[in-house]
Amino acid sequence: MTEEQRIKKILSDLGDTVAGPSDFFGDAKPSFLFWPMVKLMRPLLSCDPDKMISKTSIRIRKILHPIFLRLLPAFMKYKQVIERKIEIPQEPVIWCPTHCFEDDIAASIGAARHAYILFGSIPALFNRLDGVGAYVNGVVICNRKVKASKRAATEASAHLLDMGMDLILFPEGVWNKTPDKLLLDFWPGAYRLAKETGCKIVPVIHYLADPHEKYDGNVIHTVIADPISMDGLDEREGQALLRDTMATWYYYLMKKYGQSTREELLDGFETADDAWESYIAMHTGCVKYYDREIELCADYRPKQIVRPEDVWQSVANIQNVHAGNASHVRYARALVEREKRRDFQRRF
Repeated sequence: MTEEQRIKKILSDLGDTVAGPSDFFGDAKPSFLFWPMVKLMRPLLSCDPDKMISKTSIRIRKILHPIFLRLLPAFMKYKQVIERKIEIPQEPVIWCPTHCFEDDIAASIGAARHAYILFGSIPALFNRLDGVGAYVNGVVICNRKVKASKRAATEASAHLLDMGMDLILFPEGVWNKTPDKLLLDFWPGAYRLAKETGCKIVPVIHYLADPHEKYDGNVIHTVIADPISMDGLDEREGQALLRDTMATWYYYLMKKYGQSTREELLDGFETADDAWESYIAMHTGCVKYYDREIELCADYRPKQIVRPEDVWQSVANIQNVHAGNASHVRYARALVEREKRRDFQRRF
């Protein structure tokens, strides 16, 4: 059986729990890890919460976790320094880390108490050693292209918390590629899980000055903030409190460890946009198994936030151009093109 035939058989066996081959390896070819990992983790792709989580699997991972923690630093590119620790409640909590570089999942495991990871980057999970480590630690798989998988992941996460395990959930959902936001807008999953289960949320803030160069002092700085209760807060208030808390700590770390001059940042580039475009292309390019199809739309965009390109798109689409509307159409098309070009989050 050829590789293509094997892949087709796997997709056929999994049915509608996967949308296609890109779910597993993005634009790349399957690695040698894919074949054993897809067999091992097939139950986690079933969209059945009872098959995704079991007491036996939790018990085994609890036994393995101390060994896993000792081995973890050897698989991280950068040393981690915990800047702030706190006393964690005995009851289960939801850990919410920032998400902006390759080692941040490992750094979150190293900072948190033993917690399962809500994992949405499926190509990395099935094709890299990081995925093997995540599986050993414990994962809940969410295929963000499949509604049934997203629903099952939510149910499995709540079930996991009810069984006494912690959960790691990245509220941004995707790396922050914007040049002007400390953090992206948060998906509401953490808030809703906290309200459903009564668990507190523990913010985890990572900062790495340069994710592409290793040198003395370039380490992952991690802050564990105080647990946040969502009791008495509506979704807007809870989301704002969590994001503001994490952004405040991120700014503190960035100011303390990430100072650079404008000359250093723009060296060799004509504009700031050119410099940032080069940085993001390099940043996303360093990840071999990267499903661009989903990553291009995985950031949360609240409906109440109106963007200029959305407002002017209908004017830009006008085909019947005449003397009375030509200047307006020309302006709209230029504005929409400019704003879309500056939307680094969805261009890469």
